[in-house]
Amino acid sequence: MKRMLIAALLLAGCGSKEEPTTTIVSAAPQKTIQASVVEVQPSTLPIRVEVTGQVAPIFQATLSSRIQGTIDKLMAREGTKVSKGQLLIQLDNRDLQADLARANAEVENAKAHLDRVKQLYETDAVSKQELENATRAYRVAEANRKAVEAQLSYTLVRAPFDGVITEKKVEAGELASPGQPLLKMEDPRRLRLEATVAEGDLKSVSNGDTISVVIDALGLDILIGRVSQILPAGDPQTHTFMVKVDLPDTPGLKTGMFGRFQLEKGATPTILVPLTAIVERGELTSLYAVGADHVARLRWVKLGRRFEQQVEILSGLNEGERVLTDGSRGVDGATVQIAETVAAPTPK
Repeated sequence: MKRMLIAALLLAGCGSKEEPTTTIVSAAPQKTIQASVVEVQPSTLPIRVEVTGQVAPIFQATLSSRIQGTIDKLMAREGTKVSKGQLLIQLDNRDLQADLARANAEVENAKAHLDRVKQLYETDAVSKQELENATRAYRVAEANRKAVEAQLSYTLVRAPFDGVITEKKVEAGELASPGQPLLKMEDPRRLRLEATVAEGDLKSVSNGDTISVVIDALGLDILIGRVSQILPAGDPQTHTFMVKVDLPDTPGLKTGMFGRFQLEKGATPTILVPLTAIVERGELTSLYAVGADHVARLRWVKLGRRFEQQVEILSGLNEGERVLTDGSRGVDGATVQIAETVAAPTPK
C-alpha cells in the first residue's frame, strides 16, 4: 500500500510545470492642470516702526479769575462755541463799582484843586511847592482810579481766542478764588497728534517732515500731518521723546482720539508672493511650488507681513522657485501646464 502511495506522488511531481501567474496593476492617470505661475524674485521691504499717540489741541486755555468774588453770571457751558473777547463769566462787582465811583469823585476834586492852584500860581499867590503838591495829589487820585478799573475788569472773564468750551468747573452763585480753574476751552480747528518716539527711532523724523497719520476713529482715511515740534528733553525712564504732528482741519477729528503713524528705518531683503497663492488650512499656511518637472507639490510656509495684494514669506520658499498664482487650484502631485509666468509682486 505504501509503495502505491509513493508511486502516485512521484507521478504527480513529474507532471508538466505550470507558469506562474503575473498580476498587472495599472497606474492611476496623473492629473493635469493648466494654471499661471509666479517666479519668486528677491525683493526689499521698508523697515517701519509704528508710533502711537493721542490727538491734542494746539491752542487751549484754562480760564480763571484774578480776584475773589461770587459768580454772578455764567454764560457758557460745555460745547459752547465762543469768539475771541466774548464775555463768559461775570463776578459780582457791586463793591468795586462803588469804589470806582469814589475814585472818580476823588479825581474830580483833585483836578479842580489843581486848576485853582495853577491860576493862583500864575498870579504868584501860591508857591511852586503848593503847585507840585496839587499836581502830585491829582496823579495819585488818577492812579487810584486806574487801579479800581483794573480790579473791575478782573470781574469779567473773556475768551482769549475763537474756540469751544470743553469743560465747566463752576456754577453761578459759587465763590471764585484767584487762580481757581473756572472754564477750559480749545480751538477744535487746530489739532495735533502727540506721540512718544523711542530714542533709537528719533533719527527717522525731523521738524517739518510730512507724515501720513491714521486716526482709527475716522476709519482708514489718511491725514497728511506735519512735524511741528520735537521736544528737546526726553523721558529718562522710558527713553522716549515727544513728537508733535500738526493735523489738517478734519470733520469729526476730536481731542483725545487715538492716532498712529509709521517711521521708516531703512529696508530689509525678503521674498513676496501673491496673496492668492496662499492656501490656509486652520492655523497652517501653504502654497504649491512647481518644480522643473512641472509637478505641483504642496509646501508649508511661514508668513510675515501682509500687504494689499501680496504677503511676505519668512521660510519654506527660496528665490527662483515658481509657485501657482492661484493656490485654490493646486493639487499635490499634479502636472502643471504653465499658461503664463507672471512677475513677482512689489510691496505696497
